[in-house]
Amino acid sequence: MARTLDREARRAEIVSAATAAFAERGIAHTAVSDIVKAAGVAQGTFYLYFTSKDDVVVAVAERIGDIMIDGIERVVAVPDRSAVNKFLALLDQLSDSTSDPDSSELVEIMHREGNRALHDRLAEQLTPRLVSIIERIIDQGLAEGVFAVPDTGAAAWFVLGGLQSAELSGVPITEMPAALAAATALALRALGYTGDPHER
Repeated sequence: MARTLDREARRAEIVSAATAAFAERGIAHTAVSDIVKAAGVAQGTFYLYFTSKDDVVVAVAERIGDIMIDGIERVVAVPDRSAVNKFLALLDQLSDSTSDPDSSELVEIMHREGNRALHDRLAEQLTPRLVSIIERIIDQGLAEGVFAVPDTGAAAWFVLGGLQSAELSGVPITEMPAALAAATALALRALGYTGDPHER
């Protein structure tokens, strides 16, 4: 058991070192030698855990994704929270860079120049998980009578696509909270919500 824990701890150390290296240099300018130097391990040790730099990029994306999804799951699992409030809480979690310092730092790394590959890997990992969460919120909203859509799955994909379009449009990261808020208001209307989303 101790050996398993040691192996997991060593792998986590390499992922942390890779995250720091990508933050400092960008993925394109980071070599495996930079990662092992930051981790304080031999290059051969790196290849016991990862087959390539691309493999560790995936691991870093998974780490960022897990932190983000854990935060979102916490806010949408609050008992007695309405579907609309859960939807707005999801927005807050995606756009608020102060509520979770670890998540904030990792998301900033993802958006730095030269880290497009990390961003794309993260999007691949997060999209199905976010769709599942949004589907649950929509189902709750249908049960509460505040949403009206014929197909929960299609609505979830549509809503997530609208939220992602704010980022794809090239909105600066500093203006992203306002862009996401506008996209969320439109998404709520598309779900059939007729109330004021600011009156929670």
